[in-house]
Amino acid sequence: MWDPAQALRARATLPGVSPFREERGDRWALFLDSVSTDREAFALSVARGLSDNPRWLNCRYLYDAKGSEIFSKITDQPEYYPTRAEDEILSRYAGEIRERVGALPIVELGSGTSAKTRRLLEAWTEQGPAHYVPIDIDPSVVRDSAATLTRDFDSLRVSALATSYERALEQLDDLSPKMLMFLGSTLGNFSPPEVARFLERIEDALHPGDFFLLGVDLVKSADVLEPAYDDAAGYTRAFTRNLFERMNRELGTDVPLDAVEHVAFWNDRLERIEIYARFSETVTIRLKSIQREFRIARGEMVMTEISRKFRIERLATEIGHYGLRLEKFYRDSEQRFAVLLIRRVPKGPRTTLRRKLNAELWETREKTRQIVEPLGDEQLFRGGDRSIARQLEHLAGFEERIRLEHLGDPNGTTDPICTHWTRAAAVHTRRASIAQYLTAVRAQTLRELQTVDFENDHPLLEEGLFYRRLAQHEAQHHEQILQSIQSMAIPYEPVCRVNPPSVLRAPEGSMVLVPGGPCRIGSHRSSRAPFSTPEQWVNVSSFWIDTVPVTNGDMLNFIEDGGYEKRRLWSDGGWVWRTEANAHHPSVWHRDNEGWKEQHFGRWERLARYRPVIHVSQYEAAAYARWAGKRLPSEEEWEMAASWDPEYGIARKWPWGDEEPTPERANLDCRTFGPAPVGVYPSGRSIYGCQQMIGDVWEWTSSTFRADSGSSLETSDPSKELRVARGGSWATSTLLACNSARAFHPPHERNAFVGFRCARSA
Repeated sequence: MWDPAQALRARATLPGVSPFREERGDRWALFLDSVSTDREAFALSVARGLSDNPRWLNCRYLYDAKGSEIFSKITDQPEYYPTRAEDEILSRYAGEIRERVGALPIVELGSGTSAKTRRLLEAWTEQGPAHYVPIDIDPSVVRDSAATLTRDFDSLRVSALATSYERALEQLDDLSPKMLMFLGSTLGNFSPPEVARFLERIEDALHPGDFFLLGVDLVKSADVLEPAYDDAAGYTRAFTRNLFERMNRELGTDVPLDAVEHVAFWNDRLERIEIYARFSETVTIRLKSIQREFRIARGEMVMTEISRKFRIERLATEIGHYGLRLEKFYRDSEQRFAVLLIRRVPKGPRTTLRRKLNAELWETREKTRQIVEPLGDEQLFRGGDRSIARQLEHLAGFEERIRLEHLGDPNGTTDPICTHWTRAAAVHTRRASIAQYLTAVRAQTLRELQTVDFENDHPLLEEGLFYRRLAQHEAQHHEQILQSIQSMAIPYEPVCRVNPPSVLRAPEGSMVLVPGGPCRIGSHRSSRAPFSTPEQWVNVSSFWIDTVPVTNGDMLNFIEDGGYEKRRLWSDGGWVWRTEANAHHPSVWHRDNEGWKEQHFGRWERLARYRPVIHVSQYEAAAYARWAGKRLPSEEEWEMAASWDPEYGIARKWPWGDEEPTPERANLDCRTFGPAPVGVYPSGRSIYGCQQMIGDVWEWTSSTFRADSGSSLETSDPSKELRVARGGSWATSTLLACNSARAFHPPHERNAFVGFRCARSA
């Protein structure tokens, strides 16, 4: 049996893992996370919620010291049944749960004072020594709990973590066997997408055979539920009001507490209690530390909490999608509450993975066909060895060779998509023969996919990485082929084009403050994107960054102010390039008697002022930034603004979270065949309020790329530098786009679908 304290102590010293500071007592240890969730994270959370429509606030901030004290009184009220019902279940069935689970360490998410856990600890310690791992964000709560529990239970050892449960699960995911617990129906505070992401984390954190004990409140009539969240004594009203009292105290806001009214009702359609703060007068909430301000109208409501209620059969089906099986459930005498004993089961047949990989390979090939279909033979073969035809031939050759050279090598560990092969001489000189080559090689790949053993120890077969890399490699070439078509300046109309969203009024250019501190950047473990930044911890100073990319209108202001002619705005290398290239505007711009126009796949269109500028070099981007009194962000700053969630101390896969990209969140996948106006994807914004960081245009940074290590660093010869761009364009596939993905080009490159946003030091 593993020792939680020893395991956590070892994890705290691993490279790339933010260390935990340890405190020790008699039979207890407390590991305090160095990535703290401070007041700036609170302020950013408030800003994020108040920026949404409808507005909301994160319910976790209800629980400061005073809020926890109020909630304790709520649980004593006659109307509030969940705590008593759960305690009844645990009191009656703790011994049976212990018999089923055995002497496993207990790991509890959101433990608080561990009061509800005592029934289980009694059952565990009656059978011998026990180990308990409470996890809570408040260090003082878990410290006091650890000290108290070890005094009360002679055979108990406690290894406590003061961190968010998201961070904790990352530290515990490889430690097994264990029983994980999440009691109190805290799951009800999550929206359906949040529940899905939570269950994904649970699936990752548990090994086959591990247990998960989950407490959930059940669906009941409104006349039972609504009084529980609006008690006669007024404690629930005080609980809601305390959230704004905490904002006033910690964030320096000036919310009149008398204007905050508590509203709670049962939403039968969504089967949840909804709790709001309704304002009886107009209120302005000023967040001084991040310089944001919000006006709340009289009568407007801000959601402060939801409490979903569950049906056991439906929940059992849902958890089954995440490798979890309901072993048994226990209910209280009045059938109001349930505790579910769940077990992580081994992965079954990999039918789902095969189906997903098969679909990715088919969809990328169909996208290839759609992109090249409008091209004539002359256009397909134009450029000789750099032609689109040669790119298509390379796709099949790459697929054929990596199967032989990488998958055929049982010891092969090199990521094939990052291998730089010299392309062989052209073999196929006719369109039909290239199509036949592509078809034959892909047919062989799909046949092998149906029978391949994913449990093989070969690193390229883990989760089907080899087949995903084939799809990702082809998707990379979609963007390169489209860049080639754009550079030809030939009339081109794609087979399928979707218009991007439109807005009546584009947002005014503004910047947001990103408070500095430690953050984790690099490849998200569920993304495995090629050419990502290496996973690492960095310490970033506070900075400001644009909320949206620089637009055509912004660039036009730079041109009209003589920006291309002002030597002081350009670096030495940039000025040499500008002079030799005779550059006076972005490469795809032209001015005639009707004004400025932009070339887009062989057509000249009137310049759209609110679209992100595209096809600009890094030299041009840096000169504009100096003209605007700003600079380009480093890629560490860019990724922090896109991915870091200081509220939970984790990095997100995409700016909006870990849910898959959708057309409502980002402009990707060659759907629109051009950038969308800024401000049309508000649901895709990051924690800090930055929009369109994924999709539309790649964004130049100030960082350089060294291909041999993937690291960002300065080199002595600027002519040899490759500059890093981040984010992805409208032509980037969702198979590739994520916060850690990067592209790299020479600083004079203008053919790529690259734009930029600016930053400045705080």
